[in-house]
Amino acid sequence: MKVDNTFDKTELLQHLSTAYGLPLQSITFFPEGEDSYGYVVASETGEKYFAKASTSVPKSRLQVASLLRHQCNISGVVAPLETLEGALSVPWQDFRVSLFPFIEGKSRWDLWKVGKDFTDAELAQTAALLATIHGCTDAVASNNLTVATYDLPLRQELHRVLEAPRKISPQNRYQKQLIEAITQHSSEILQALERYDSLGRSASVLQTPFVITHGDPTPGNLIIDAENRLHIIDWDGVCLGPPEKDLVSFTGERFEMVLESYLAERRNGAALHADIFGFYIYEWTLNEIRDYGTKILFKNSDTQQNEYDWESLQDYLPPDRKSMEDGIAAVRNTLGRYSFLPKNSGG
Repeated sequence: MKVDNTFDKTELLQHLSTAYGLPLQSITFFPEGEDSYGYVVASETGEKYFAKASTSVPKSRLQVASLLRHQCNISGVVAPLETLEGALSVPWQDFRVSLFPFIEGKSRWDLWKVGKDFTDAELAQTAALLATIHGCTDAVASNNLTVATYDLPLRQELHRVLEAPRKISPQNRYQKQLIEAITQHSSEILQALERYDSLGRSASVLQTPFVITHGDPTPGNLIIDAENRLHIIDWDGVCLGPPEKDLVSFTGERFEMVLESYLAERRNGAALHADIFGFYIYEWTLNEIRDYGTKILFKNSDTQQNEYDWESLQDYLPPDRKSMEDGIAAVRNTLGRYSFLPKNSGG
């Protein structure tokens, strides 16, 4: 969750109105999200849009989302709108701002917050949508699109967090608590990193074909609208990578049902590997430690943001190795029930 930026939203609203040729009337901060600032924008005629201000989303990622929606005709992809000049974003201070259709509905995260979840049919629909996206790789793959590697993104930031107890003096209680936690759990974090690197080496040997992956099909990015249509939003992490990069978000008690729907849509077949799933299971935990740790120690200036980031970090300190290994074992057992998969599937 983000705390709102201090830039002038009235000026931003006028800037967007001019760029998109829309009679925009109001702009309201939307607190969900992690690395960007989101706003619900309404026009004089009642249409709603979602404006997203980011410093880190390359143009190529917006282009891929647009191609998936319009060239591959995947209606579930929520793609950026074009400006009057045909651009997919506009500059604003230190940001690039994109405008998207606003989807009225409930995200999977909204349901989780009240103890509910997607139905089996909705999860199957999600798996089929991801399979369709993966199947469009040859049609829309961009030479400029990021290619996933079996290595931790921004690894140096994680090491900086781990070195903090020896190198910085805490300036607030959140930094103090974090430094104490890092001191207590650093060996467990390093053990998790060692296991992660081992899984990465196994994944590299498998040389699985890469596809266009959404990169983050987590509950907040999946929305069911009032007509029970599924939409997938937030294309900041789109890249070429193994299909397991997307499917790992659905490992759990209903994974086999998701897998069946996915494989039914991938008509050309797809060999999936437990070690690649394991790689991404570990990567999620290590990235959360890196991301929230970096924000608390080196970036945040707002107490409310620190409080949110510290609470979010509690799920990952210390890393729950047993849970992650149990998850990998469950995936391996599920994949093993599909005889058409290679015998060495799972590494």
